[in-house]
Amino acid sequence: MVLADAERLRQIGSEELIGEWCFAALTLPGAMSRLLETLQQAQAATRLRRLKSGRQLPQYLGNCGAARSLRRQLDRLSRIEGPLLVSGERGSGKHLLARLLHQRSSFAAQAMRAIDCAEPLDEAALAASSVTSVLLENASLLSAADQQRLLDYLQRHPQAHLLTLDRGELVQALQQGRFRRDLFHQLAAQQLQTPNLREHPGDLSLLAEHFAKQHGAMIGRHHRRFSEEAITAMISHPWPGNVRELRNRVIRALVLAQGRQILAADLGLRPAQASIDAPVTLEDYILRAERQALNDVLGRYANNMSQAARTLGVSRPTFYRLLHKHRLR
Repeated sequence: MVLADAERLRQIGSEELIGEWCFAALTLPGAMSRLLETLQQAQAATRLRRLKSGRQLPQYLGNCGAARSLRRQLDRLSRIEGPLLVSGERGSGKHLLARLLHQRSSFAAQAMRAIDCAEPLDEAALAASSVTSVLLENASLLSAADQQRLLDYLQRHPQAHLLTLDRGELVQALQQGRFRRDLFHQLAAQQLQTPNLREHPGDLSLLAEHFAKQHGAMIGRHHRRFSEEAITAMISHPWPGNVRELRNRVIRALVLAQGRQILAADLGLRPAQASIDAPVTLEDYILRAERQALNDVLGRYANNMSQAARTLGVSRPTFYRLLHKHRLR
């Protein structure tokens, strides 16, 4: 950014220099009135360049059917303007999906805003939904007066990009008569449901390895691997806290692990938990081995099902039959 009087700019012959190295040149006097607007434009342009480079875009990881279906819905819904309801259990990735929707939308160059509906409705922040995505949290706690204000706003601005997050409280408030049905249908014009981790157990190894690599680099605990005992314990765990719980347990394990291998105890899981349904017949052992082999190749080869099948030495039809048999897709 250059601030100078017009005569000085002409004297130094700076047109080529400014065009090559500067976002804008503002001439004095009068430049200060345009400075804030120009700085905001420069910030938005920088954010857009980063988004286009792909360096800031997170991904929704997973190879199982639930994760692949969700990515297809994301691609479709990110091209649609208007309110959208993102629902799912605690820790299942609703905030991540909201960021993905925003970063794939036409508002990606602008910072996403957030409104906590437990507080009086911030109408100034709400008005930003005409130029960027606005995240609504705790919508079930909106007062009757604020519900009316929000409904009036949506009726005037039906294309407002409002992303409402809900863990089930909104539907409960609707059923109990504490939330307006007409407002609910406005907010839920489009809907996206985040799967809980129990719906795609085949992605456990992939997600755990991702978190271990990501956070291991941050704390200097590189190249930690999960033991067979740890993987079995993770598969047996019910994951009430979903992906967030998995991430937190992996971070804990990275800190506690004594060697290169992460054990079940490092994750805060008891090995005995993994043995409750321990195999007792040859068929049980075969089924356990099949499932583990499928989980391993799914985590290793992502969406390349042909390579995964070749690694196991089976045909693609047989591979898909095994996936269905073990409910991994």
